Amino acid sequence: MNDMRIGGSAGASPSHGFDATFLQNLLHSCLCVMLLACSARAADVVFRDDFDGQLAAGWEFVREDPSAYSLSDRPGFLRIESQRGAFGDGQPVQNLLLRERSGDFILETRVEFDPQRALEFAGLIVYLDDDNSVALGLAYAAGERGVFRGIVMVSLEDGASGGQRPGAFYDEDSVENPNVVYLRLLRSGDQFVAGYSPDGVTYSDIGSLTLSLPSAVRVGVGATNGDFEDCGSDCDVQVPADFDFFQISTFGDGDDPTDGIVLESLTIEGDDEVLGGTTTSYTAVAEFSDGSTQDVSEDAEWTSAPPTAGSIEGGEFEGADVDEPTQVTIVATYTHLTSGGAVTRTDSLLVLVSPPPSAGPRGCGVGMLGLLALLTPIWLSRLIGPLRARS
Repeated sequence: MNDMRIGGSAGASPSHGFDATFLQNLLHSCLCVMLLACSARAADVVFRDDFDGQLAAGWEFVREDPSAYSLSDRPGFLRIESQRGAFGDGQPVQNLLLRERSGDFILETRVEFDPQRALEFAGLIVYLDDDNSVALGLAYAAGERGVFRGIVMVSLEDGASGGQRPGAFYDEDSVENPNVVYLRLLRSGDQFVAGYSPDGVTYSDIGSLTLSLPSAVRVGVGATNGDFEDCGSDCDVQVPADFDFFQISTFGDGDDPTDGIVLESLTIEGDDEVLGGTTTSYTAVAEFSDGSTQDVSEDAEWTSAPPTAGSIEGGEFEGADVDEPTQVTIVATYTHLTSGGAVTRTDSLLVLVSPPPSAGPRGCGVGMLGLLALLTPIWLSRLIGPLRARS
């Protein structure tokens, strides 16, 4: 958790009008907010099926083919034989095992699969219909750019393939056993974050994509060979995908339950004293567990109080035209999503908004510019009078 930071140096000048009771209350309230935001809570498992001889209640196959799946060929695993089929164009994917789920969630599985040809794929599925889905899995693809064997996340929206396809190589050159992988897929609103692990302990995130889906979808597992022009007999070669388990978790603002890179702290950088009527930029800097830092100002949520002292959006603070020095608290909150959950960090900065130098005392009705306007006729009369006398 970040240390509470009050803008300015210790022992601030009494001329700033700091009130001890106000600061004490402010410190207490900000610390409470930060404790709530930074509290660690691991993901809560709400469903798990270990595929021990029978399927748990609530599962449903889409385009079921009983000859191409089994719970007995390898006890303790769900085996799905990949068949010709594709997400989007071509013949639809067979034997998608799905169940209903709403809201945000984390999906996890362990699969053993050896893709070698066509567009073979096995992994996790988030499914609305055949034209709208997200899939994360171990896959093979070959084309003009070469051969790819690894982890990939793809999406379909209204039947069109999404432009975002995060991926990572997963083969003999990168892991000891490239046929075994743990997959993890997080949904938070319209954002999907994918991760993988060779051991189920240390995960690597491959990236994220955005897809607008309703809250209620179906989730599960599947395997397919693809279906495309020139695929030939390769798309009909069945490859066993053995799923060890399937798990659904919910998450809050807590620590990532694995050893992955997580958000450690958030710091607001910027001036602790500004002039009213001006705009000042502030930066929210996130620090991660690997020591790296990132400017997250555009993604952070900014607030300031009291509203009479100014407002802030995207790190740009507009100071109000105040009558006297006024304290304002600027707060930045940032949530970092990983495939294992969400981590939120908050920082706050106390800023003094001072009246502009040209502002005169309120009540007399005349500022500096007004005073010059009143005196101008006197100066002109004194200048013109002698000139008229000489003429």
